[in-house]
Amino acid sequence: MRSITSLISAGGECEIERDSLNNEYKYLIGVDSGVSHLYKLFFRPTHIIGDLDSISEKDLERAKKDNTTFIELEENKDKSDLEAALELALGLNTDNIVLIGGEKGEVDQLFGIFALCAAYSDKLNIKWMNKGYDIFFQNEITLGLEKGNLFSIVPVTKLENVFIKGALWNLNGETIQLGSSRTLRNESTDEEVYIKIENGKAAIIVKT
Repeated sequence: MRSITSLISAGGECEIERDSLNNEYKYLIGVDSGVSHLYKLFFRPTHIIGDLDSISEKDLERAKKDNTTFIELEENKDKSDLEAALELALGLNTDNIVLIGGEKGEVDQLFGIFALCAAYSDKLNIKWMNKGYDIFFQNEITLGLEKGNLFSIVPVTKLENVFIKGALWNLNGETIQLGSSRTLRNESTDEEVYIKIENGKAAIIVKT
């Protein structure tokens, strides 16, 4: 069965260009004001989720005309709008998430998105796209890169049986402790870099 990929657009700034995205997203989910990024990138949202306190009246009316599904949340709740969007995507049987938005926010917001993506990485393959770099939250991936492309593996937990192939510093089943800098600032030597982490959670940051 073909995997399902959804695009989630969070609020905050978004400097992603349209040509860095494709047209193969089954669901396009705007997280409150994040729906504005979808429209600017010429996408029609399938869903809008949040307490709808920051979405513009223009986007609200446009989404209604597009027959977008609205999921309105209470203002005082025990999870963020973005976490609710990830739960929505799971409920829609999504396998892969491309996340845009949330760039250049407050430090606590940025770390919050980072931590949330890491927490859901055992349920979803998540790619958070930012201007200048992408962050992958998944334990096995083949990266198509130009030779000399910088990438880092940032441990979120202790990592066991870590494999890297096609890089300046390859690994073959190594253990990487939380806080280790050993897997930072690596460099591709081939056009493909293969990464596998058998146990633990990490963020793979790739310069674009």
